[in-house]
Parts: sequence; C-alpha cells; structure tokens
Amino acid sequence: MTLAIATIANSIAALSISGVNIKDVDQIPPNADRLEPVLFPEPLGFVTDFNLTRDSQGSNTFLAKYTVTYNLHYTFLFAPVGSGRTGLDLYDDMVGKAFAILDAIISNDAITGAVDIQPAETLDFGPVPDPAGNMYIGCRFVFQITEFVN
Repeated sequence: MTLAIATIANSIAALSISGVNIKDVDQIPPNADRLEPVLFPEPLGFVTDFNLTRDSQGSNTFLAKYTVTYNLHYTFLFAPVGSGRTGLDLYDDMVGKAFAILDAIISNDAITGAVDIQPAETLDFGPVPDPAGNMYIGCRFVFQITEFVN
C-alpha cells in the first residue's frame, strides 16, 4: 500500500495562483516575514482524521484494496496584523486570494494522488500565527482527501 500524501502536497505546491507564494512540506517557513501572501502545510497537525477502510479480501501487501480518507491542513497568511490604514482595508484582497486558492485546488485535475479533494471546513478569517508566532490576517484550509489504494 502506498499513500499519496507527499504527491498531493507536491501537486498543491506546484499550483500557480497569482500573487500567492505556495510552499511544499519541505518548504514550511520558520516565519512568514516578506513571504506573504503565503500558503503552506500546517506544521502541527498537517494530517488528521485518518481513516482506512478495507474494501476487498487478500493479503495486506498485494491484493487487498482500501479506501483511505484524511484531512490535510494548510495555513494562509495574507499580511501582518495591523497592515493597512484601518485594519479592514486589506480584507477584500485577502478573501479574494483565499477563494482563488480554494478554486485552484478543488477545480484542478493536476493534483495527482487523490481520487477526491474537497474543503472539509468553512474558512474562518482572522488572526493566524506563522510558525514563529507572528500574527497575520489569513485563514486555515482543511481539505478532505479520498484515495483508493492497494
């Protein structure tokens, strides 16, 4: 059995979204200084809700088929908290970029490894920390992945 988690993350990182810096699992920034807007895999809890269901009989290594579902978590940082004149003047641009990311991921057939990828939660916009604890306006994405493996 071979899961495609790394392949899916590579495929997401390879997407081209105007004005968004997309990072892979091996490129998670220690801080987001001068990288924003940036999308990267969540360093704590990247893969959650892992579920494996056996779909057929056979030996575990060669013949058995499985359906595997799990969630991948990504962090989107748009701009440092306090950027702009009023604090809300960047909100429209942030939401636009977030939905461009969402659209690119769920509508792109170039994301290899997954049978299905779809949003698992609603976007909750607000303050989000980078790995160093610096606060940015942004959101977190949770994508539910379905794979068929044997």
